[in-house]
Amino acid sequence: MANLRKIKKDITFLVSEVILDCYLFWDFHPDVKEQDVKDIVYEALNLRSSLYLRVNAAPKEGAKQHYRAISKDLHDGVENLFGRISTLSSGGEAVAEQAV
Repeated sequence: MANLRKIKKDITFLVSEVILDCYLFWDFHPDVKEQDVKDIVYEALNLRSSLYLRVNAAPKEGAKQHYRAISKDLHDGVENLFGRISTLSSGGEAVAEQAV
């Protein structure tokens, strides 16, 4: 069985990285809509909360599959959020290139 502390640390670390990237992106690209960045941050926080609830509500039987599903959802969710930041970034670079 997976170590619950390790799973929770992984969730916290990866979601924190997404949020940190959002704020760094926002600092370097103030021309991007503030609400777009905030939406990504809110979605990251909701992902963390929902995964924590699922970790804490583990079934007695089938726990291994339950934790695998949580791990997969964590990585898919974080990858999706980083993709959204990249999309904002590519749009921000296009705006900067047009200004030059």
